Amino acid sequence: MPLYFAYGSNMLPAQMADRCPGSRAVGTAKLPGWRFFFNTRGSAAIKPDGNAEVHGVLWRVDAGHINRLDHFEGVRWGNYHRRRIHVWENDQSALAAVTYIGSRRYDGRPRINYIMTAVLPGAETFDLPAAYLDELRSWLPSRPIGNVSTRYRGGRKALRFPRQ
Repeated sequence: MPLYFAYGSNMLPAQMADRCPGSRAVGTAKLPGWRFFFNTRGSAAIKPDGNAEVHGVLWRVDAGHINRLDHFEGVRWGNYHRRRIHVWENDQSALAAVTYIGSRRYDGRPRINYIMTAVLPGAETFDLPAAYLDELRSWLPSRPIGNVSTRYRGGRKALRFPRQ
């Protein structure tokens, strides 16, 4: 079963349970040489940066889950591209994993409900490093914009896949 490295809303266990039933969180990992950002679509993305590292969650998934993730990440429409990478687990061992690289490389602003109800809660659930959580929070607006009234529900409607 392959490993999937999630760094955005797919860190949230409830979302992964909905998108990839039966997937299992293995633990946290980091991807050195990459930087987290929100792209012009307001979605989480990563891009190469030799001075940075991205923290996230490793999930054990199966081939059917990869197909579902391709759908939700918009691979068909060119929003993200699936890529094999090496992440570090516990600063000890490099593991091969799959992740998604956004096609939009310019910094944008996050959708507030997306960061507040999916990205940050997912990162907090897995107790990512405090400095990294602060970096994620730095993407929030510095002035009040009102209450977040809805929970992020994912960007794509679920496909009907046969049970495995």
